[in-house]
Amino acid sequence: MSSYPFIDVHHHIVPRPVARKMKELNMAPFGPMAQWSPAFSLEKMDLAGIAASVLSAPAAPAFVPPEESRVLVRETNEYFAELARSYPGRFGAFATLPMPDVAASAEEAIYALDVLKLDGVAFQSSHDGKYLADPAFAELLAELDRRGAITFIHPILIREHIAGLSPALLEGTFDSTRNVTAMAANRIFDKYPNIRFIIPHTGGMVPYIMWRIALAAMAADAGAPDRFLAVEPSEADFAKEFAILERLYYDTAVNVGPLPKLMKPSQILFGTDVPFPSDILVRHQKEGVLKLEAEGEEDTARAIAYGNALRLFPRFAGYPERMKNL
Repeated sequence: MSSYPFIDVHHHIVPRPVARKMKELNMAPFGPMAQWSPAFSLEKMDLAGIAASVLSAPAAPAFVPPEESRVLVRETNEYFAELARSYPGRFGAFATLPMPDVAASAEEAIYALDVLKLDGVAFQSSHDGKYLADPAFAELLAELDRRGAITFIHPILIREHIAGLSPALLEGTFDSTRNVTAMAANRIFDKYPNIRFIIPHTGGMVPYIMWRIALAAMAADAGAPDRFLAVEPSEADFAKEFAILERLYYDTAVNVGPLPKLMKPSQILFGTDVPFPSDILVRHQKEGVLKLEAEGEEDTARAIAYGNALRLFPRFAGYPERMKNL
C-alpha cells in the first residue's frame, strides 16, 4: 500500500491574539485547544504523516463585546497570514469573520482574501438562530460569490445531551444537515453558484438523505414546504437537485465511512478535526482513505488525500517537497 501526501482541510487552532485575550480575562481555551501552538499542530501532523493543513477558527470571539471581537478577528486573520508565511508548504488558513455582523464580515472577507491572500473563509452554520438561508446573510454571500471564495461552513456547538449522548457526537452532523437542507430549499446554491462550499464531517447526513433534501427544495418552489411528500417529481427533477448537492465539497473528518461510494470522489476532501481526535484516531482516518487503494480505487484515494485539495488550495502545489511520499 502506497503512502500519499495528505492535505488536511479541517484543522482547528486557537489564534495567538485570541489566546492572549482569554488569558487577560482569566479564561482558558476548551480541552485540547488549551495547549495549542504552531509546534503542537506540526507535531500532530508529523505523527500522522500529514503534509499540510488548512487552519481555521470558525467562531468569532463571542466572549468580548462586538467592537472588540472585530478587532480580534482582524488580528486573527493577520496571524493566520503570518503562519502561512512562516511555515510555507505546511499551513494555509481560512479567515475568521466577525459574525453575526454581516456588513463587517463582508468587509473582513474582502481584506482577508484580497489583501492577506488567505485561502478562504470559515464561519458557522447559524448565528443568533438564523441559518445561512436567511436573507440577512445575502450581502456576505454575494461578496463571497463575486470572489468565488472557498467557504468552510462549520456546525454550531449544541450543548444539550440529547438522549444522554455527547452533543459533539451527533448534533454537529445534524446541524450541518439542517443548514444545507435550508440552503437548498431557499435556492442559496443557485443564487451564489461561484461559492465553493465545504461541508465538514462528510456533510452530516446530506449524502444519505439527498432524496429528502431534493423534495424539500421542490416543495419550497411549489410554495408548500410542509407538503414535501405530495411533490410529484420526475427522474430529471431529482437529477437536477442531486447535481446541485454534488457541487458541494465534503470533508472526511471523523467519518470517512461509505462517503466515496455516495458522492463524487472529486468533491471529497481529507479532514481530521485536529486537535480533538486522538492520534490513533487521526491515523485511522488516513488508513480509511488508503484502504481505497487496496480495493482498487487508487485514483479515488489520491484525489481525497491531496489531489482535490491541490485544486482548491494552489499554495501547496508550490512546495513539491511537501507533496512527496512521507
